[in-house]
Amino acid sequence: LASRVLILGLALAPTPSHAQAWLPGKGSYSFGLDLSNGLNKKHYTKSGDEVDVGHTDLEVVSLAGSYSPSDRWLINASLPFVNSRYRGAGGGGHDTEIDNGSWHGTVTDLQLSVHYQVTDGLVAFAPYVGVIMPTNNYESFGHSAPGRRLDEYWIGFYAGTSLNEWIPRTYVQMRANYAFVEEVVGISHDRKNATIEIGHFLTDRLSLRVLASQQWTDGGISVPVPATDPLFPILFPVHDRLAAEEFINVGAGVSWTVNERISLYGLYLEAIEGTNA
Repeated sequence: LASRVLILGLALAPTPSHAQAWLPGKGSYSFGLDLSNGLNKKHYTKSGDEVDVGHTDLEVVSLAGSYSPSDRWLINASLPFVNSRYRGAGGGGHDTEIDNGSWHGTVTDLQLSVHYQVTDGLVAFAPYVGVIMPTNNYESFGHSAPGRRLDEYWIGFYAGTSLNEWIPRTYVQMRANYAFVEEVVGISHDRKNATIEIGHFLTDRLSLRVLASQQWTDGGISVPVPATDPLFPILFPVHDRLAAEEFINVGAGVSWTVNERISLYGLYLEAIEGTNA
């Protein structure tokens, strides 16, 4: 079960990740290509209400690679190219070039992480540290901004176990992550993320999974920023980067192991509630 879980790639990170609770053996390496399509139809206000101020389309191509220098260590890297467009009236003062209705594409943030296998028996436990580094000075203000262009430092862990004793061919896995995020105009806005996933192997090659993830922000600001706020001239240009985003996503997916070297997966996620997001 552990080797199959490793091969399939469980996408527990905000973007799909190829490192989980079960790490591969010494000398193992992998390359991955993730294609994502996203549609943002509503904004969540600070009270959780949904407001439609235009739609944003996102197309993301992410390249990932990993290498295991030993049975206990894994080095992982990924880099996304984000293509985005805004379809709306440019509400809320986002009358910038990136929201002119056309597609805009750019490479965004390089993600590097190092993972360590503490246990791999009844319960697999693999803590990690990571860093997010913007690769260029891309636009971070606007409905269709491809990212926040901020440095982040991550600490977290993956944990998983087989449920085969109670439910044959089934596993459960979780991820917890704390991100120390670069301050903006002196305001901190660190982030906590947690994901839990349950998967079941229909055959040795085909599996199904369901998952739920949640994000909390320590600090940040509520959005939209009222025009009457004395700090409006300072906060509005950076409110997309500082928003105290909190949300819950749920989803399901299917994975197919083509052979010992190649696997394919599809995953659908949808937000069910949130604030400032």
